[in-house]
Amino acid sequence: MRILWLCNLMPGKVREALEGKPNAGGLWVDSVLDGLRREGETIQILCPGGGNRGALDEKCGFATFREGLPYVYLPELEERFEEEIRIFQPEVIHVWGTEYGHTLAMMNAAEKSGMLAHTAISIQGLCSVYAGHYAEGVPNRVQRGNTFRDLVRRDNILGQQKKFALRGELEVQALQKARHIIGRTRWDRACTRAVNPQAEYHFCNETLREPFYTGGWRYEACGQHRIFASSCAYPVKGFHYLLEAFGRISQDYPDAVLAVPGRNFLTANKLRRTNYQKYLGQLARRYGVADKIEFLGSLSAEQMKREYLSANVFVLPSTIENSPNSLGEAMLLGTPCVAADVGGVTDLLNADEEGFVYPSTASYMLAYCIGEVFRMGQKGEEMGQAAREHAAQTHDMEKNLKTLLEIYRRIA
Repeated sequence: MRILWLCNLMPGKVREALEGKPNAGGLWVDSVLDGLRREGETIQILCPGGGNRGALDEKCGFATFREGLPYVYLPELEERFEEEIRIFQPEVIHVWGTEYGHTLAMMNAAEKSGMLAHTAISIQGLCSVYAGHYAEGVPNRVQRGNTFRDLVRRDNILGQQKKFALRGELEVQALQKARHIIGRTRWDRACTRAVNPQAEYHFCNETLREPFYTGGWRYEACGQHRIFASSCAYPVKGFHYLLEAFGRISQDYPDAVLAVPGRNFLTANKLRRTNYQKYLGQLARRYGVADKIEFLGSLSAEQMKREYLSANVFVLPSTIENSPNSLGEAMLLGTPCVAADVGGVTDLLNADEEGFVYPSTASYMLAYCIGEVFRMGQKGEEMGQAAREHAAQTHDMEKNLKTLLEIYRRIA
């Protein structure tokens, strides 16, 4: 089968080929790509980059394209993709994600090439929905406020939310053209059906990055009262709620530590920090936890794995998610999890049996659930094991590859 992929980001295998050295990062789609290559499928990958072209082997080529702002439509990409379709002659086109303008460009190119009936869009996040949840729990004054960096870039929280909405408009146009949608949660099914009830919905779970399929969390090996969250980058990740909960937790557990990837927003250069980072710093000081936060910088998959295993609990405080990979990774390793009840979270995690779920805006419930994990001690391994068993089914590499190939054959 001849399969044309359009990816939002550059797969690790492509980056390795371009840079000529092993890539420590990689994306979860690399695991899927490895499976398709083992099956002998012919694949052409399109992804953002510098305009390079090359091959991983005789049956897997790639081409990169230059892309502008994600919320601006570029007609030249439509022409480029139409040409790629003409040259490669795919039987199936698979578009990974809807969050960028290039998705609409590919759908338009597929339509002009008579390939819409053989094109599928996979749902990752949905900007058109995320925009409405973008700044939940952030005061209006903070949303409207600006730092020097925000003024220069015209990019405060409200500005970022508007950009999400603009991306969402392009996303909706792309989904309205779709004949086939690949999803994995009740949430993404409901959202896409509201936009395009005529499209055929195909269920296929996600395969995650390879390192998370081995190893397991043990209570005696973790840092007791150590909390790990996967991001504090922007308001959707809900770190402001977690800081409020952490303030409560630290009163009962003075030795508690909160670890998070990313730059230190407490010491960030005032000329470069966002107003959201400034607000997080204010919250950390208000709740007396500024000296209890550990900033981990950028992490590879292996480094993320070590953080899951060394944490007493993994927390997902997001204001909206579909099926967050970070939760799946933590569950695969058996790390006790606490997650906001948003989007498709409860399709991944059975509440109380495999982890704790709480109302996303209730930081006091988040604090209570974290405390429950701390109080479980060694018994947290039982909950973690139940989560591992569920995640092993959800993220089963071979089963998900088989399902995806069946979808490709149906579309072809």
